[in-house]
Formats: sequence, structure tokens, C-alpha cells
Amino acid sequence: MDRRVVKTRKEIRNALLSLIEEKDFEVITVLDITKRANINRGTFYLHYLDKYDMLEKYEQELFEKLESVALAYLKDIDTVDKFLQTRYPTVVHLLYCLQEEKELLSILLKTRGFFSFQDRLKNTFAYMFKNNAPSIVSDHQFLYPVDFIPVFASSTVISVIQYWLQSDMEQTPEQLAQMVIDIFFKGPLKAFGIPHSFN
Repeated sequence: MDRRVVKTRKEIRNALLSLIEEKDFEVITVLDITKRANINRGTFYLHYLDKYDMLEKYEQELFEKLESVALAYLKDIDTVDKFLQTRYPTVVHLLYCLQEEKELLSILLKTRGFFSFQDRLKNTFAYMFKNNAPSIVSDHQFLYPVDFIPVFASSTVISVIQYWLQSDMEQTPEQLAQMVIDIFFKGPLKAFGIPHSFN
């Protein structure tokens, strides 16, 4: 992509990021954005149809990056054990992607909202599981309804993202990924070191 295009889009993104700290997205106008970005309206419309199209493109951009990372770790998986073993590096790289796109993530969560973002995550997880999960996993006889997996995964991910943002990303992606994987595989009680005697 042309460096001038990259620069202009970054200026627009930064302008929106600063504006949503001051007022609700619904009352922000294209004129507000262009004034803050120090560009003219014609330049804005070369990139986006309107402010809603801009948000849609931001969301699409982020999810394409996340899907690319997730799909990279679904290649050459031929056993359930191998699938489980690759979950840690998958989570680490997904978190790095979110960390690199912290500003974009912040814009989407402040404008779209957590529930909208979670719904998009759920649909993405469901699609990827149905179309890209290795057959050794998708053919497995699950004890619970398989359509609960994307619901559980998306709600977990959105809660983790919320926690991470509120703590100003205090943990490294590796540390947070280890926390998530430990709780996911061991269960919350064992992961937190809480003794219990029931099954």
C-alpha cells in the first residue's frame, strides 16, 4: 500500500481515537474527523463512504488479521493431542496481534461495544471450527453440543481482552496466554490452586 495512503488512514484513525474520548461516536461527524486529522473531506471520502463504512473496514481489518493467525496454527494437525498442543502458541500470537492493534481494538470496543464484538467473534469461531478445524477434531464425539464451543470461546476471549485492556496490558502475551491455557485445560479450581475433593 502507498505510504501516503497508510499515513492518511493513520491520521484518520488517530483523529477518531481522540474524538471518541471526548464524545459519543453517534454525534461525531465526518467534518469533526477531518478537522482533527487536518485533512479535507474529499480526502476522507477517497478512503471511506462514511463514518460507518470506516468502522466496518476497521473491524474487517482486525478480524482478517486474527483469522490469519488462527488459521496458521490449524495446518498439518492430524491428532487431537497436536491440536491441543498448538493452542498456547495460537493464543500467544493472537494476543500479540491484539497488542499491536490496541488502538484499533479500542476504537471498535468503544463504538461497536463488547457485545457486538463478542457476537462477531462467536460467528468467526463457529465458521472457522466448521470449515477449518482438522477432521480429527471436528469428527470427535463431543459430550456437549458442539455449537456451545464458539459461544464459550468468544465469551472467554472477550472477558480476557476486557481484563487485559483494563489492566493496561500489564501481562505479556505469553503470561496471559499461559493463564488462559492453564484455566482452560486444568479447570479454574486446579489452575488457581484451590484444593477440592469432588469430581
